[in-house]
Amino acid sequence: MKLGLRAPLWRTLHKYLGWLLLFQLLAWFGSGLIMTLLPIDQVHGDHLRQALPAASWQQAVAPAAILAGKADASLSLSQRGTEPVYLLNRQGEQSAYSALTAEPLALLTEAEALQLAQAQYKGPAPAATLALLQQAPFEVRHLRGPLWQVSWQDQEHSAFYLHAFTGTALSVRTDNWRLFDFVWMLHIMDYQERENFNSPLLMLFSATALLFTFTGLVLLWPRSRNQRARLSTAMARNSSRPL
Repeated sequence: MKLGLRAPLWRTLHKYLGWLLLFQLLAWFGSGLIMTLLPIDQVHGDHLRQALPAASWQQAVAPAAILAGKADASLSLSQRGTEPVYLLNRQGEQSAYSALTAEPLALLTEAEALQLAQAQYKGPAPAATLALLQQAPFEVRHLRGPLWQVSWQDQEHSAFYLHAFTGTALSVRTDNWRLFDFVWMLHIMDYQERENFNSPLLMLFSATALLFTFTGLVLLWPRSRNQRARLSTAMARNSSRPL
């Protein structure tokens, strides 16, 4: 490959691409390093969560008793403490029914939510705050309200988000998760929802990084070729010297 007079053009292109990518490359490598250093079970809060005893479904009523007259609804199984519960999903709305009596269940009271949160929390710290949220905060943006939020006075500033009817811990958030979520945002370059791995901005910078790598290879090729030529010349000279 002969670059000729075009070598300055390749060097200029490589230099400006490098400046353009500098901070994003630091963000990619730095965020990747941080994500590999964070234990994923601690990011998910698994070390702080424990499961409730399984509910007994032997005395549960048939699902037909809940679905009667609700052809457009679906049921899922859950539990409220050790009581089996049917969750009814209908037209985007969710309600809960006791699987023992088929009676509708009200939202958990504050005392009930705290008791169920404590039953699922493995840490030693007491609860700091307890709140019923009608809308899910950003750190549990995949969930839908209402939710019970229980924050704990531990070193990780952990928060449990409980199902408003059943008290099941749907998500656990800690400082490790919040850090992971932040660097994940930097890594995928989605600065709003932090979920889109196919954003045009990420595609653009990925293509630019590929072009930056290609221009570097183009500039390295003649240098390595010249080095090989000088090495061959030196070896030939040495072999022609008399012993």
